[in-house]
Amino acid sequence: MDAKLIRNEFESGPGYTLGRLFVDEGGFICWVLEPEDRHLHQDMALETIKTRKVKGKTAIPAGRYRIRLRKSPSFGGKWYAQPYGGKMPYIWGVPGFESVMIHPGNRPEDTAGCLLPGMRQHGIRGQVFESVTAWQDLMKFYIWPAYQRGEEIWLTIE
Repeated sequence: MDAKLIRNEFESGPGYTLGRLFVDEGGFICWVLEPEDRHLHQDMALETIKTRKVKGKTAIPAGRYRIRLRKSPSFGGKWYAQPYGGKMPYIWGVPGFESVMIHPGNRPEDTAGCLLPGMRQHGIRGQVFESVTAWQDLMKFYIWPAYQRGEEIWLTIE
């Protein structure tokens, strides 16, 4: 399964970045909220990424990453993760970042550097809404079935 997150410069501001998530088999899926885009790319020198990064307040560097499911110590006990045995989608190999996840949340302070899916944005800048619903749809219809089929799951961020 391949997914693509396209960031929208015109829908970003101090402290947040809004993008649209697409999957190869279904087109547009949902909005995604991240911390501020500091224009990093996975091919940059690690030292450059570390210099520009603000911990918990920096969007994932643009690039292509593998998504793997694993049990989350912080989100695995949440009711929405229970159908998946507490497993959450983690984005692997992000240079200068650790434990980057796709999880529900609504505001930039909920991200801590992770991706927050949302069904709507309601015109309130820097927020997404119906995040649990968006996360459940992403898991139920795309990530979990691909995982069950033994497929690799990839995310490209542009």
